[in-house]
Amino acid sequence: MAPRILIITDADDVHSIAVFEALSGRGIGATLWLSSDFPTRSEETLHFEQAHRSLRIRGTDFALKDEDFDVVWRRRPSYVLDTSLLHPSDRAFADAECGMFRRSLLSLLAPRAFWVNPPQGAARASSKMIQHQAAAAIGLRMPETLYTNSPAEVRSFIRAKAGKVIYKPFLPTVWSDGTHSFTPYTTILSEETLVDDSLRQTPGIFQELVPKAYEVRLTMMGNRGFAAKVHSQETVSGRLDWRQAPEELRLETFRMPPHLEERCAALLRELGLVFGCIDFIVTPEGEFVFLEVNEMGQFLFVERYCGLPLLDAFTNFLIQASFNWEWDERAVAVRYTDRAFDTLVLEKLRTNSQTHVGGPARLAEE
Repeated sequence: MAPRILIITDADDVHSIAVFEALSGRGIGATLWLSSDFPTRSEETLHFEQAHRSLRIRGTDFALKDEDFDVVWRRRPSYVLDTSLLHPSDRAFADAECGMFRRSLLSLLAPRAFWVNPPQGAARASSKMIQHQAAAAIGLRMPETLYTNSPAEVRSFIRAKAGKVIYKPFLPTVWSDGTHSFTPYTTILSEETLVDDSLRQTPGIFQELVPKAYEVRLTMMGNRGFAAKVHSQETVSGRLDWRQAPEELRLETFRMPPHLEERCAALLRELGLVFGCIDFIVTPEGEFVFLEVNEMGQFLFVERYCGLPLLDAFTNFLIQASFNWEWDERAVAVRYTDRAFDTLVLEKLRTNSQTHVGGPARLAEE
């Protein structure tokens, strides 16, 4: 019997459309919930009558009641306020109410399902500090790091590291002035560039600058990892942060040392996850330095760059709904790089853009 699969996403997400179509190609009709329609184009209701609970969601072309799903892929749950309908003084209140409503609803949805990822684990893993502590506990090496809003601490750290310190924000963020978008990437710091008052108001992540030979992107699906070698140091603009060099970047398949892959599976378990995209620096001496795990990271770009059949693997992972799943790489049924499949996905996205609310702004690759 085919599993009942729910995919929670937004209207702009290539990954969810690709996986939905890959499942359909195998005869599995997953349910696609384009959650960014809430609250403007969809209505969501949770009704309690004593011990009886009922869930109802009605959207543009979507209706959902109390389905008992076997698998839930919590890909990109989102909501998008139409601020033109709200007085400026009411927007913060409406946003807070929508956020609390949606988080509460998801925490009660499909309690017996296999979640990718469980809401509690996802919330835990969103903290870089908790990630850092968990990675240290299982023996992964990490850069020396400060999490602080103290200008004095940061200045002392920069001096101790002879000026070789980088800054990173806690969350991927996009700003817009209505005409241009701005995204903070990894940045080398100097004492001269620090603005103490701004730093006190916006704590950040400050790390020693680790020399790189190359980097590794490891996509963990349960206990199995798929690694790509990222030749970031061959680029002009992506040596510090490879996300800034999509046109220059070269990736190739890579075999992760087995003991590190086992530790990464242990890291998922420690954080309460079943899926994650993990980034490493590999130093000129060959040492692997853990940077972070993105609990809902992008992976299809890796397949496009180097051919790793991640779409097929992830589809099988969802169907089996197990941390200790199995997959035969000799029997790949669908590839994201297939031209006809890519055309199908792009057409679905175009259709979505005409009838659904687009998702919130995000970085191109996370």
